[in-house]
Amino acid sequence: MTGGLAVPGSCNTFGANCTPIPLNLTNLDPRITNGLVRCGSNGVPDGCMSGHWFNPAPRIGFAFDPTGDGKMSVRAGYGIFYHHGAGNEANTGSLEGSAPLVLDMTQNRPSSYECIGGVGELPGGAGPCQGKGAYPLNVTSIPTAVTWPYVQQWSFSIQRQVSKSTVATIAYVGSKGTHLATDLQINQLAPVAPGQNPFLPGQPITLSDCSSYDGNRFALYGTPNPITQVAPVTAMVNEGQPGFVNLQAACFGTPNTNLPDPNSLRTFAPGLGRIFSLQNVADSNYNALQATLRRATGPLTLGVSYSYSHSIDDSSDRSDTTLVNALDLASNRASSSFDQRHLLAINYIYKLDSLLDKLRLSLSNWSADSGTPAPEVESRVGHVIATGWELSGITVYQSGTPFSVINGASSNGTSVLDNAGVANGIGPGSYPDVIGNPRSKAPYDENSIGPALYNPAAFAAPTGLTFGNIGRNFLNNPSRLNFDAALLKHFKVTEGSTLEFRAEAFNVFNHTEFIIYDPDRGNQANNTVSCYGGPNYSAGDPSCQIGSSFLHPIEAHRPRTVQFGLKFAF
Repeated sequence: MTGGLAVPGSCNTFGANCTPIPLNLTNLDPRITNGLVRCGSNGVPDGCMSGHWFNPAPRIGFAFDPTGDGKMSVRAGYGIFYHHGAGNEANTGSLEGSAPLVLDMTQNRPSSYECIGGVGELPGGAGPCQGKGAYPLNVTSIPTAVTWPYVQQWSFSIQRQVSKSTVATIAYVGSKGTHLATDLQINQLAPVAPGQNPFLPGQPITLSDCSSYDGNRFALYGTPNPITQVAPVTAMVNEGQPGFVNLQAACFGTPNTNLPDPNSLRTFAPGLGRIFSLQNVADSNYNALQATLRRATGPLTLGVSYSYSHSIDDSSDRSDTTLVNALDLASNRASSSFDQRHLLAINYIYKLDSLLDKLRLSLSNWSADSGTPAPEVESRVGHVIATGWELSGITVYQSGTPFSVINGASSNGTSVLDNAGVANGIGPGSYPDVIGNPRSKAPYDENSIGPALYNPAAFAAPTGLTFGNIGRNFLNNPSRLNFDAALLKHFKVTEGSTLEFRAEAFNVFNHTEFIIYDPDRGNQANNTVSCYGGPNYSAGDPSCQIGSSFLHPIEAHRPRTVQFGLKFAF
């Protein structure tokens, strides 16, 4: 095998002269491996990670009856529980499909479709493709030593028999997750320090800013004059000044073709592209007040449960790709993606025999009083019809789960995806700025699908070279109130067999329950700002709202559904 790899960082633009690194498979140049190791070789463990065998997991609890009458119980407990890791977490399983056995390279903006890979001829016989050389590898990184994620759980509860048929429980429940898995792109660029940001508050990156790049500097333009439509220059950002490299990365992908490839700007591992570093560094905590009531008496069985809780974390799971700044995990701390502040559930089973039998007897007595007593056979038939009925149901109220509002590349040239200019490459890139109350009433647009459930005018293009000021999981899906019910009738066929008839209804009242963001569908336009307009660069500008799906529902929970069934048990 012959050939060479380009010296890292020497081929910033197409057509540059690249100095090759000699490729010797028996003695690879360290600039090629750049930290890559092979499991089981040169002292590296077979599993690529050194083990950790001692994981103490103490657990303790108690329960006692303070009154001694058997009607009250006080319970408490604490325990540590370890998670030994599943595939695609911070362990060797995540190296499947990664370098060096599988090569994943990023070639940003090839000169033409024919020149993907830098090999071949330009269209129309214009000569050989430019930008020859190897493109930087994207690699997956795991820790060199095993760190087991674990959770601490604790609870304290009081249970009391309120009456002969009723039991009530109130409890405090908490947990803390430590060393949880998250995915960090550690080869990103460092963001510009707030005190050195050349952009004024509320001044976004515009296409004019990016187009002003001449190889050595950028000109930053302010809000255009409403009469002359001339935008004043607010600052010049020269090479070597804070924010210059970040602007190069942020503007890459705009029509200005003189911008360098962001991979050539990386400094942590300059010979590599993106480094997906799986680390057990995230934390979580959960606290809840839980109350239950259960009553079973006569024909009625009733259960009520309510939880008021809050779950907070840095990363809800390894695939929680909402981290915009891998160098500041704490900035990702917010309500968990599955957090539901209020949960109320009511379930019931009511045997209707007694009620219907009383009604049947009342009709029978009324018939007898009128002088026309019912025949005995009709009485038996009435008894069969009136017995064996059962009504059951579940009523649920749930707070909506959180979701993030994402800054997208605006259709009118305001703002960019990588607004902070860090070339992260995973996650949303950035968030918008909030400039108003998102829960205020939004104007209705007949050209959009469904109502706007929040106010788009509360969001504006983020200040240039920032991640936006709203952070992760800023809004919540609408809450949900749902009623399900079932009516059952049991017919005794023989001594050992019964026939059951069921009529079931889901969402009995056909209550429309919207969803703005569904994580199973990914980042949809419903939670992404793709247009900023007006002098304030607002997402609520009328020019941006025509046919917009931002903050409109993506779907709804199931409509009313009625189904019938028969079950024969023998």
